[in-house]
Amino acid sequence: MASDLSISVKDLRASAGAADDLVTDLKPVLKKAVDELSTAAASLRGWDAAPRMGQTSDGWGRALGTVCDRLCAHASGMRILANGRDIMEEEVRSSFAGW
Repeated sequence: MASDLSISVKDLRASAGAADDLVTDLKPVLKKAVDELSTAAASLRGWDAAPRMGQTSDGWGRALGTVCDRLCAHASGMRILANGRDIMEEEVRSSFAGW
């Protein structure tokens, strides 16, 4: 692992925005896919495939929801890091003002 990891505040904020955009774009598409799979499973009641389709819909729905939640959390974390760095730099700057 590199000993010097330097990521600009600008890149942190851009990455957070990209993660937010990804969630915004993906959530409705993923919900539609899971809902349609659930509808298909319900329409096939009595068929051997119906229970597995329902399980697949439930499993993927939870898993994809978790992915979206984690992307939101990572976006928030990147913003917190960027804001913390701004605050730290301002404190250092003000500490050395007038030297």
